[in-house]
Parts: sequence; structure tokens; C-alpha cells
Amino acid sequence: MPFAFYDRLTRAQQAIYRKSDETTALRLRDPAVLRPLVDTLQAALESENRAATQAASERLINGINAALGIPPVNLEVLAARPHSHWGELHGLYTQEGNRRPKIQLWMRTAKQRRVVAFRTYLRTLLHEAGHHIDYAHLRLGDSYHTEGFYKRESSLFHQLVTDAAVEATADGARWAALKNAAGKTPAHYLAIGRATRLERLARGPGELARLLRGRRESTLTRRPAKGAWSAAEVVCHLRDAEEHLSGWMRLVLLLDDPPLIQTGTADRWAEERQYDRQHAGEAWNAFSRRRDETLELLQSVDDAGWRRGGVHPKLGRVTLDDVVAVLTWHDDNHLDQVKRALDGHA
Repeated sequence: MPFAFYDRLTRAQQAIYRKSDETTALRLRDPAVLRPLVDTLQAALESENRAATQAASERLINGINAALGIPPVNLEVLAARPHSHWGELHGLYTQEGNRRPKIQLWMRTAKQRRVVAFRTYLRTLLHEAGHHIDYAHLRLGDSYHTEGFYKRESSLFHQLVTDAAVEATADGARWAALKNAAGKTPAHYLAIGRATRLERLARGPGELARLLRGRRESTLTRRPAKGAWSAAEVVCHLRDAEEHLSGWMRLVLLLDDPPLIQTGTADRWAEERQYDRQHAGEAWNAFSRRRDETLELLQSVDDAGWRRGGVHPKLGRVTLDDVVAVLTWHDDNHLDQVKRALDGHA
């Protein structure tokens, strides 16, 4: 799916962009062989040992390159990320003449200089590897950040990282890991009926507005505990999750059983999109507008449309009905989180 700058590309560049966008997955022959390298990398990163993290990162990335039959890269792990008005630099892929391509990664955040979350680090590693794969494996003339690029990154991630908590595919069991403060999972919302779910979704922005109204900026941006989100950060997450899940809805209505790829973890979105620097009111405006668009889309869906679905790498086949149940569960889960954050509780 071309982005805004697509029209500014030459015809040759547009052809490369479209080819990148059309390729949505990369299949490793035996990803289980690489998973111990992932575990080693996690241990090295969490030990805060830069040299060990660099060595483990290089073994993993060149293991992936070998599995795809492409040349290795050099890899360098540095300390705190560079930053400026545009944000923080997470990773960098470079090619210079006939030299071996190089990936640089930063293992600490720019401001607090704390070690980044493991999955965020791994995603960054795979992201930069994706540029190498574009040139060496897919033989693209350039490497653009297309939707296909991000889906390929996610396909590698899900082959390397397993989550036993969500691998079951029975209607109830597969949602067991998603339990909110009230003890409810998406399976509960699936059982209450579509009309009730749509009514619940329509109330979400208004309920959120009532929680935020009249609150001081210092209250909205206060984190109730180390590692916990502030109310403002939760609003940013609701906005981005709405965009992501509504994208799934449009995809399953357009295509037959398409792959449903998660483009990033919640923590990754928060870090890369700098939730801690965003305004709660602006995030709410975007969330409310996107929710209106979601409801407008769903109002026109017939019974057959609700049964359409896509294939998730962990959850199996997920229908439109399922996605709306997840979105309803998600509202209740994070509205409760906003209440707790405003009260100073994690």
C-alpha cells in the first residue's frame, strides 16, 4: 500500500516500491534452530553487557542470513541512542562500495540511558536486517519502508519468538492470555452479541473524555509506577490500536483469509512514537475520529461479512467478529488502566 511520498518517486522507483509492498512474508527453513540464539541474545542484553550483546546479535543475524542463503553483515552495538528534535535513532543499515554491509544498533535509550526492552531491541535488529534482505535476497534496487517491509519484519519475529500462552486455537483457550482487570477475555465479548459490542464501542470515546476532562497536564502525564504508562500514554495506545485493528477489519473485508500481521508490540509503539511527549487531548481527538470511522465501516457489514477472516500466526483463523470482540475487550481493559493511572495506581 503506497504512502504519501509514492507519487514523488520515479516510475522505476515506484516499481521497486510495489514489488516490496507485494512481498509480505519471509520463510525460514528451520526457525527452531535459531531460537536458542534468540534466548542467548536476550540474556546478553539483560545483563547489560555490550560486548556480549554485540556477539549474540551478530550470531543471530548471520544465522538468519545463512538460512536465507545471503551474505553476512558486520554488526556493531553502541551505547545510548543519538537523538535530536526528530526523536531517537534505534538502528542503522549502511552499504559503502564493495565493503561488507554494516548494521549498527543502540542498546540504551537516549534520555534515561536504560537498556531497551528485549523485544524492542530484537524488532530493531530484524528491521535493519530487513534492509539487507531487500538488497541481497529480494534483489530490490532500493529498500523502502513499505507495508510489505514491516510485514516481512513481523513474519521473521513470529518465527523466532514463540508465545505458548496464545498458541492454542480453541475459541476460548486461545484468548486465555488476554484477561483484563475484571477477569474477562475477548471470548466474553464474543458471547455478548454484535449489537451490544457496537454500542460499547460507541461509548468508548465519551467515557474516556469524561475521565480526562478537567485533569491537569501533570496528572495526565504522571506515571503511577516505574515502567507503567501514564493516562496520556494509554490514550496514545488506544489511538494506535484503533488504527491497527481497524486495518485488520478492512483487510479481511477486502481479501480472502489474508495474513494478519502485528506491526509492533505495544511497548515498541510507545517508545518509537514517543508517547511520553504527546498531548492527551490530541491523541483523544485522533482516537475518537478513528472510532467513528470504525463504526461506520461495521454498520455496513452483513452476516457473511462478519464471518470473513484472516490468518494470525499465533491465533489461527480470526474472523471479523473476533476482531471486534478483541477491540471491545481492549476498550474496557485500557479504560480501567486510565482510571488507575489517574488515581496513582499501576
